[in-house]
Amino acid sequence: MAINRKKTKNGEIHYIVRVRDSIGRWFPSKTFEQKTDAKRHERTLLSQRDIGVSVSSIQQRNIPFEEYKAKWTIECRSKMSEGWKKKQDQMIKDYIVPCLEKRKLSEIKSCDIEAVLVSVKKQGLGEQVQLHIYNILHKMFDDAINMYEILPKNPVVKRLRPKITQKERTFLEPSESQALLNQSKSHSLGVLIWIQIYSGLRPGETTVLRVKDLDFERNQILIRTSYNRSERCIQDHTKQGDWGMAPMPPALKNYLIESTKDKNEDSFIVEKPSGGMVTYESYNLTLKKLCHEAGVKIITPHELRHSSTELYYEAGASAEDIRRLLNHKSISCTQKYIHRTDRRLSSIAEKVGCTNFEKSEG
Repeated sequence: MAINRKKTKNGEIHYIVRVRDSIGRWFPSKTFEQKTDAKRHERTLLSQRDIGVSVSSIQQRNIPFEEYKAKWTIECRSKMSEGWKKKQDQMIKDYIVPCLEKRKLSEIKSCDIEAVLVSVKKQGLGEQVQLHIYNILHKMFDDAINMYEILPKNPVVKRLRPKITQKERTFLEPSESQALLNQSKSHSLGVLIWIQIYSGLRPGETTVLRVKDLDFERNQILIRTSYNRSERCIQDHTKQGDWGMAPMPPALKNYLIESTKDKNEDSFIVEKPSGGMVTYESYNLTLKKLCHEAGVKIITPHELRHSSTELYYEAGASAEDIRRLLNHKSISCTQKYIHRTDRRLSSIAEKVGCTNFEKSEG
């Protein structure tokens, strides 16, 4: 390491700072007019060397964002489905690259990230898309810190995270679920509705169930596959990435035994007349028609899952019970399925204090 003096043509003295990194390579030299500034820069480089900063990491830090993006998309998304990769690639191309492509990675600040998110909002994109773009950016820069070790901090700060307006999904009250069960019992797609209401499965898990997935001895439904609508394929795992299990209440068990008694164990529990699994579109249209005929709210197949939690919650299930029913990894996700209805609160209020009051009267 050294601070070298250099005399210019005008007779002025300048100071050149040269320092090697931990493996002997020179950091970029820098010239100062004041010796105090040169010494300050020298101390900065020495402290960077002491914490492991190298010449190569500085060079990588100065790569263009577009070059880093290309590297990141190839090396950091191995566990991601192909369908989600395509969606991410489209969002990066349409909304992130136009704002950041000409910048060096190390030059990008929180204000630049905010500009991306403001631009997305002005284009009228939904809250969920805005959040997806924020999460992509956060992951890209987080990997630059923790995986590549080329940035000291993440410019995608928490305060920039878009807020999502929570909207409660439509669901059926237990009495409405019972009306729909009665209406759909003799319909060819009734089995799908019964399973979703009684066992809480996702639509993509229900339509690909086979007879062999029904365990009548243990009163369970084995969830081993799911249909990915975006990729149009059957996956050998659930949305959570592993196999799951759902309970089979007595009423559902009796109905399924009768409905599947003449089917081969490898058959889908419900099939199209021409063979093969029932499509989501066909199922959704049939469900709406049956809801109308039953005189209940018109709901989607996913909202049958919300209706299932109402049935279990009224029967005494806890939040943890419902988390396991829905095969969620975290209770925070389950909270969206526990609906705070005035009906339930009023029912509880009627019981508050009754026992103590009756005892004091006696």
